[in-house]
Amino acid sequence: MQGESGYWRYWGKAQRPTDSNSEASYHLLPYHCLDVAAVGKVYLDRHAALRTDWAARLNITPERLAAWVAFFLAIHDIGKFSHRFQSLRRDICQLLGNDRTPQNYSVRHDSLGQLVFEQKIHPLAIEQGWFGLSADEDDQEYWSDNWRLWAKAVTGHHGKPPSLGNRPVLANHFQQCDQDSAIAFASACADLLLPENPGKLPDGNHVLDTLAHLSWRLAGLSVLCDWVGSNEDFFRYRTQPMPLFNYWHDHARPRAEKALNAINLIPRTIRPQTLYSLFEFLQPPAVPTPLQQTAAELPLNPTPHLFILEDVTGAGKTEAALMLAYRLIARGQADGFYLGLPTMATSNAMFKRIQSNHLPDKFFQQKPNLVLAHSASRLAPVFDALSRKARESDYQADEASAGSERNAWFADSRKKALLADLGVGTLDQALLAVLYSRHQSLRLLGLSRKVLIVDEVHACDAYMLKLLEVLLTFHAADGGSVILLSATLPHKTRQTLVNAYCKGLGRRSASPLQSIAYPLLTQIDHEKISEIALDTRPEVARTVLVESVHSEESAVKLLLSAQNENRCACWIRNTVDDAIAACEALRQAGVEANDLILFHARFALDDRMKIEGKVLDYFGSTSNAEKRRGKILVATQVVEQSLDLDFDLLLSDLAPVDLLIQRAGRLCRHVRDCFGNRANAEGRGMPTLWIVGPEFTDSPATNWLSASFPGTAAVYQDHGRLWLTARLFNEFNALVMPGESGKPGGARTLVESVYGDESDTSIPKTFQAKSNKAEGENSAKRGIGSANTITFGKPYEHEGIEPWDEARIPTRIEDQPSVTVRLARLVTGGLRPWYDSANQYAWELSQLSVRYSLFADELHDPADTALVESCRATMPDQGKWSKLLVLTNENGTWTGIAKNGKGETVSLCYDAERGLRKQ
Repeated sequence: MQGESGYWRYWGKAQRPTDSNSEASYHLLPYHCLDVAAVGKVYLDRHAALRTDWAARLNITPERLAAWVAFFLAIHDIGKFSHRFQSLRRDICQLLGNDRTPQNYSVRHDSLGQLVFEQKIHPLAIEQGWFGLSADEDDQEYWSDNWRLWAKAVTGHHGKPPSLGNRPVLANHFQQCDQDSAIAFASACADLLLPENPGKLPDGNHVLDTLAHLSWRLAGLSVLCDWVGSNEDFFRYRTQPMPLFNYWHDHARPRAEKALNAINLIPRTIRPQTLYSLFEFLQPPAVPTPLQQTAAELPLNPTPHLFILEDVTGAGKTEAALMLAYRLIARGQADGFYLGLPTMATSNAMFKRIQSNHLPDKFFQQKPNLVLAHSASRLAPVFDALSRKARESDYQADEASAGSERNAWFADSRKKALLADLGVGTLDQALLAVLYSRHQSLRLLGLSRKVLIVDEVHACDAYMLKLLEVLLTFHAADGGSVILLSATLPHKTRQTLVNAYCKGLGRRSASPLQSIAYPLLTQIDHEKISEIALDTRPEVARTVLVESVHSEESAVKLLLSAQNENRCACWIRNTVDDAIAACEALRQAGVEANDLILFHARFALDDRMKIEGKVLDYFGSTSNAEKRRGKILVATQVVEQSLDLDFDLLLSDLAPVDLLIQRAGRLCRHVRDCFGNRANAEGRGMPTLWIVGPEFTDSPATNWLSASFPGTAAVYQDHGRLWLTARLFNEFNALVMPGESGKPGGARTLVESVYGDESDTSIPKTFQAKSNKAEGENSAKRGIGSANTITFGKPYEHEGIEPWDEARIPTRIEDQPSVTVRLARLVTGGLRPWYDSANQYAWELSQLSVRYSLFADELHDPADTALVESCRATMPDQGKWSKLLVLTNENGTWTGIAKNGKGETVSLCYDAERGLRKQ
């Protein structure tokens, strides 16, 4: 054996030489390995509740767990002892006296680490009893499997499990001196980090079952520790050997403490509060809603909980959820929360809402991390300590260094939000934790000991619902609590979610839910399922009249009438093209530009954020009569969820009943001051929702919907459910909130009439084929969801799923695929982003998502090829994930050409008022 001196001849981290320094800077491999181990040790020291939980699951002491974690993290990069990896930097190998004939580096070092562990280090560890002794031969076999699984969790620290599918031969990748050095280093780490007298091991079979689930979070911890331990700002490179004992105690451990303090990845101390003091508007003499009062007083036992809160709009569901989250944190059952919403706009609004209420400071004594997480949230980066430019050299195209991966991650706040104490963002960021997506294990770690709050859960389609079920199962098994919010859920959806959570709790099956009450709080824990009927706050109990118009012309007349009466109004359309057309019709009818706002998803990000701000200013809870007077908003579904908007008159294209209930919540939502010549105290009259759709008939033709409203027919393809919705409001032209169960007009009755088990028999034969097709598509989406999610009960190991890539394993399946398009203006001097400024995110602020049928590919004049490529080179990602639309100014209109999904050339135009559209 080469001995101790051998492992000092290997580099672990490196920088390229610079003009000021002709020699490459590098960090010896043993030091980097100990840096990462120290981060893991300190992290578990700080997260005492997490350490205790993991140890209890494995039936070992917390001290033994910490020692095992430190040891395995110390060998996470054992694959770098391969001469093939070392030859990636022959200049450093020459400095270390370890230069050998270079050979092709064909297997990643994470997989090489698993290889050398299984064939060399693992047998030695078992022979010498590094971790302790098992009782019998059968138990030894279980423990052999345990150690292999643990090694996979740490060697898979680049975001996916190691793969040995091509069965590499050890000797082809590790020369004898490499093997000797790897073994010597592992032995030294065992002496340094593992207890001298480890004692007897617990039952290996029990541990194997537990470790299969825990391995996903161990892998997440390995990713985190590797990224923190690779940060040269905290772990300065060292090239001179010193005893491992000295480096561990004098350098690695103190620097790990400093790093975690700087990054703020440590649990906070709860600030004692009365629950109602969390929100100023609930201070006495204010009276909480029945839901909020129940959330404040509901008995809680020391087990994970699932809460499903169903109540009318304005009942304070969000506040009730945050009260429950605070109570769970105060009881030591969680360290923070992540609040997931359906859209970027709703998560923006919720983030501002939490900030404006100063909730982070009210929750914790120390200043916590509050992070916004969605596809554009990185435009406001945080965690600056980990957002600096990577200084490591790239190894090769398919194997980015830990430093560059770390910076890519922490520069994108949507990915780090689950690590923050308090996170707000889209539900997608949490769903990625259970998809075969790179670094999903870190997301699972981030969710550990977090209360997961999901708002507007009814917005999930069949695919997202399946993903959410898997997430609930994993989170329950991790001891996490979940709070789901909805205006109302179909009974079978509520049962499905309860079943998924109970599966994670280890309950064989959930008892059938019984209650049809509304409002309703459903509570699940290890012991019982409770369905608690609630009263409704009188101020939000109301009746909304439902009327219909059957043409766009009639809808325009209603909006003009509202404007003449100084009322504000909104028309929610089902497609972007229909929204643009309606806005144009209103312009032609004489509505001035200052009184008309168009809001949809086909705006460049900067324009969309400005419009969103204007919408909240004109129609939000704090708007006044002067701002609202005569204003008209034409919007798509972007306004139907979670945004606190309030209109005097609301029109909606025909949509499924649950969405109409949601949209109706934006009608006369707040008490307002008087204006105009309206008669009653609020000056708004009886709230009325106008549905824009075909005239109802008991005997509809196949084209009942598509003949006059083709956009709606394309978006909601189950025309049978839309017909059932139209029939409901034709028979009883009112929406009663909350309504009495079983009586016409109540929210629960309406939803079950369209989605309940008996509803299928009422669908006309003309729509049966479409409804069956829609049901088949939903079943297919659930099947895709099952295939795309990690398997509960299986360990963190490679199952042949390639690639682990967020772009290839989506959180949503669109009926029409979408393309990310960046807008570029052709001006003197070249191409500039639509958002033309020095902002480093100018290209991101100039991008939007477009359906594939409208924009499938770029189309440029061949003479502009060099200009386009030069433009792409100015983008942070070199345009890798987007298409470019070059716009030229023709008589004041910015236009460009592209290919649509049929391969046809289409002419598109763009402006900040109407967005992207066909010319």
